[in-house]
Amino acid sequence: MSNTFSTKVSGKVSSRGWAIALGLGAIVLATILLIVYLDRYRARVGGATAPTPVLIAKQTIPEGTPGTIVATTGMYAPTTLPKKEVEEGAIASPEFLAGRAAAVEILPGQQLTAAAFAASTTTTVDSQITGTQRALSVALDAVHGSLSQLKAGDDIDIYIGTTKPGTEQEPQIELFRPNVKVLAVPTPEGGNLVLRVDTKDAAKFAFAADHTRLWFVLRPAAGSKPTVPTVATKDNLTTNRPR
Repeated sequence: MSNTFSTKVSGKVSSRGWAIALGLGAIVLATILLIVYLDRYRARVGGATAPTPVLIAKQTIPEGTPGTIVATTGMYAPTTLPKKEVEEGAIASPEFLAGRAAAVEILPGQQLTAAAFAASTTTTVDSQITGTQRALSVALDAVHGSLSQLKAGDDIDIYIGTTKPGTEQEPQIELFRPNVKVLAVPTPEGGNLVLRVDTKDAAKFAFAADHTRLWFVLRPAAGSKPTVPTVATKDNLTTNRPR
């Protein structure tokens, strides 16, 4: 009787041990399979299918177009492609385009590559405009303001002197156009200021330069806030004056 009981107990313990061993084995096997899967996944993600940032052309970029124009006028779009589809030398950041120009014509959908943008020192006025932008020359005698501090590439607000509506002689000064780009300034040998304007505004700029006085107000190089449109007359000249 005692031997029979011992045999039964021993059998149960042995069966339980095998069950535990099989369970542990299954856990170890599952862990190994998980590690292998993760290793293969990482290899796949880090390999040919890894998402890679690139810039592509949104429109035709003519040969000779300055990289700064491409970067500042929305001629490109950032995207990601599988690494295996990315061309050699593909550009990932628009900052790379500074100081470069398109060496070939680039068609919509094409990737921007280092080979397609050669180093350039071009600073001609026509290389700084595109689309409906125009370069307008303004004579110095029509301008007041921060002339001695101006340089090509600056942004300015332009104010004009006009006559108060409803009067014939009462002058006023008002904001004409904010945030206008200066493309060129006179050299010691002479010349005019050149501004970047939109074609729809060119006639108004020309009229203002010929028939009013212009004031150029230099904007901050970075972090400038929108200019609030204001009008100054003799009636409001001292309004809100600091005390």
